[in-house]
Amino acid sequence: MSRKLSAREEATRGLSRFSRSEKGIVPLRAPEIVPERVLSRRRFVRRTGAATVGLAAGWGTPTILPAASTQWGDLVGRLVYDGPAPERKRLKVDKDLECCGKFDIRDESLMVGEDGGLANVFLYLRTRAVDVCPELEETVEKQVKLDNRDCIFMPHCMTIWYDKQEFYIINSDPVPQNVDFAPLGDLHANIVLPVDGDATWTFKRAQRMPVPIACNYHPWESAYILPFANPYVAISGPDGTFKIPKLPVGQLEFQVWHERHQQLGYLPVPQWFRGRFRVTIKPGTNYLPTFKLAPSLFERK
Repeated sequence: MSRKLSAREEATRGLSRFSRSEKGIVPLRAPEIVPERVLSRRRFVRRTGAATVGLAAGWGTPTILPAASTQWGDLVGRLVYDGPAPERKRLKVDKDLECCGKFDIRDESLMVGEDGGLANVFLYLRTRAVDVCPELEETVEKQVKLDNRDCIFMPHCMTIWYDKQEFYIINSDPVPQNVDFAPLGDLHANIVLPVDGDATWTFKRAQRMPVPIACNYHPWESAYILPFANPYVAISGPDGTFKIPKLPVGQLEFQVWHERHQQLGYLPVPQWFRGRFRVTIKPGTNYLPTFKLAPSLFERK
């Protein structure tokens, strides 16, 4: 005897293979699955740029995979700012001018390449309790480094496997520096670094979104770090490309986050409810369509 569908199930029945767009409902194109191989940047951009349709948010509960059936696949894609690259404004530098005043320090909150690639977008696994590929555990680096250099933080965005890596902070500038961050439910750090100083910090819990880092000596400095419970995090590069390697196969849910969006950083495009999307990972390399993001998502309010 078949089960009677609920009102929600009736409303969403049959939509798993379709995506919403400005022109209505269109078929959803599945990620392209190809054998493992190395691609040049040009070939990768050409491959992902050929498909610019959106990926619809999935329906139903994400799959939790048992260890006995786990295989691994890579998720690869590209994010594009759908408009002219905005000018990066020069920031007000009014402290330690003998050192910091000689640098051309500009806003890093929205980094768009000449070809539209959108950098510094965090993409991370939202599905919980997944298996982690043993190779990733065996090869994880001991530290994630943040450098105070040229009176800015380098790099601007970082991720850390919180219970397997240390956060190593150094000061390469000829003036004292400060690193201040307050993870939710974790210890507040307010570290003073003298010239040539360094410090090591260990996070005690994972976070659901990146943590802002500030310098109380130089208010224009900013960075973000995401302490996470597994290695399944990517940060888009200068050309907008990203890769999350060796994911467990099956349907998984991912979160997309950028510092410039006003609603906690989650990018709520029509295809991504609260900045989330689902995709079925298959063994090999899973190529997502190129995601084009409207400039309005990044406007300061």
